[in-house]
Amino acid sequence: MSLVQQFLKQAWFIENDEPQYVQNTKTGSAVKACPSFNASTDAAALDKAITVKGVDEATIIEILTKRTNAQRQQIKAAYQQLKGKPLEDDLKKALKSHLEDVVVALLKTPAQFDAEELRYSMKGLGTDEDILVEILSSRSNAEIRAANRAYQEIYKRDLAKDIASDTSGDFQKVLLALARGDRDENPHVNDELADNDARAMYDAGERKKGTDVNALSLSGYSLSVPHLSSSSRARCVHIACLMDFHMQWVRL
Repeated sequence: MSLVQQFLKQAWFIENDEPQYVQNTKTGSAVKACPSFNASTDAAALDKAITVKGVDEATIIEILTKRTNAQRQQIKAAYQQLKGKPLEDDLKKALKSHLEDVVVALLKTPAQFDAEELRYSMKGLGTDEDILVEILSSRSNAEIRAANRAYQEIYKRDLAKDIASDTSGDFQKVLLALARGDRDENPHVNDELADNDARAMYDAGERKKGTDVNALSLSGYSLSVPHLSSSSRARCVHIACLMDFHMQWVRL
């Protein structure tokens, strides 16, 4: 799936399923906070589940999947205080294969998870463009800035520099623009401006051979998803034109 197709997908979610989409994006899940939550109690229960003969995987799963990320961070701190070592380390020793991967991932903060996924997408030969697009096009500005900080803290590397070294062309420019975390988040769309942008896209792109890049540098919306959604619905604009537009409309 191309970059702009991802933007269109995100725009569809925002418009058609906003409550659930916003909840999932901001919290990482639809899990509600446990009303009787006690970090120390959960930490002790996890310690027992880890050390019992055969490992009580059911209890580990029950606790960690029914707590919010914020509650899991409190459990990690309580376990560290109880045992004097990280919960992740003991879980890695006790669990195997995919269950280990999933459980350990649950203990990461959203920013840590994003940072590690971004690094994974650019590590080694080739680049997993789908991961880059999925994260950078769906996170809020605050989440992207947090991922940048986590990336620096974990890997001692600059996210933007790694993106620049692993990608090229217009795709690189769009990703770098998103990675700055200063995308327009205004939920309100100027319908007149969106319609004007749609007409300009058509005139500068699909209507003639080649593409008028200057004409496509239209406004300061900086890849706003609601604006993109509105423009894409405007009459006389084709998806092919929209994709060409956004791969060249980057204000750096």
